[in-house]
Amino acid sequence: MADVGTTQAPLNDSVDPTFDDAEEADSKEIQLMKLRVEEMEREAKKLRELQAAAESASSGAGGSDQGVPMETEEDRAMADSRSIFVGNVDYGATPEEIQGHFQACGTINRVTILCDKFTGHPKGYAYVEFAEPDFIDAALAMDNSLFRGRSLLTAFLSTCPDSSRPETIEYPFSKNALLPVPLAVPPDRADALRKGRGLMYFLQQNLPEPKKRQWLQTLFSRQHPQRLLPGSVLTVTLEHAPGIFSGVLLSVRRRGPDTSFVVRNVVQRTGVEMQFFVNSPHLKDIRIIQRAGGGPGKEGRRQRRAKLFFLRDSPSKMSAISAGLKG
Repeated sequence: MADVGTTQAPLNDSVDPTFDDAEEADSKEIQLMKLRVEEMEREAKKLRELQAAAESASSGAGGSDQGVPMETEEDRAMADSRSIFVGNVDYGATPEEIQGHFQACGTINRVTILCDKFTGHPKGYAYVEFAEPDFIDAALAMDNSLFRGRSLLTAFLSTCPDSSRPETIEYPFSKNALLPVPLAVPPDRADALRKGRGLMYFLQQNLPEPKKRQWLQTLFSRQHPQRLLPGSVLTVTLEHAPGIFSGVLLSVRRRGPDTSFVVRNVVQRTGVEMQFFVNSPHLKDIRIIQRAGGGPGKEGRRQRRAKLFFLRDSPSKMSAISAGLKG
């Protein structure tokens, strides 16, 4: 029995070191993990401290602004009632310079120069707020006053119930502008036209003026007996310069509402060709001085086919025609 005890002792001694090594390795890994967790906790603590400091700073700033009342809609309306709009302001002007320009009108509370939100450059206009509404009349009297070499535009900044922005100033349209009369659409064709059915035909028939519609159906038609043929001598009256132009009809381009024609003449020994659109609002009248190609035989057909483009290479014939027109 003693021998057996002695033999088992070394076996126990040989097994114990292996278990100790495994436990030691596991303990090292656990310690490393614990160190990493502690480091992460320290970093999280620092982040929480920084966040708390930022929140306390923002709350402190907010607490300092709590004593300043915010502007209400009524306050804005009152401010706009004693403000003016100033346009055509020099881009290099400063609020101090604008204040000095309107200082004689009364006490100024604020000068606002509007800038582009993307580039930051001034837009060329500003708002001037006075202390009292009574100063507005004196400021409006400074309309067209000279400021940094520019004539200022001053206007009253009226308010609306929904917005405090100024009313848009009406654009001064020219009295000579030609505004077409809206087309009268038959009630039974309104739905079909909205869907695009027969729209082009309806426009071709109703868009031109009655006088020019008659021209398209007669003078510039392909089959009408009174159609104009190349070689005819015309006098065209216009709303703008040159006012009146006479010459020989060279060609007709039939494109429905976009129908046009080309007339050629010699002006101061220089060949001049002008293209006119029948539906143009600048075209007033077309007077036929001499028709061409209406006779029987081959003469008329030859004139139509040639389209009289040989006049470009025959100045003598063109000069004779122009002399006849002047006579």
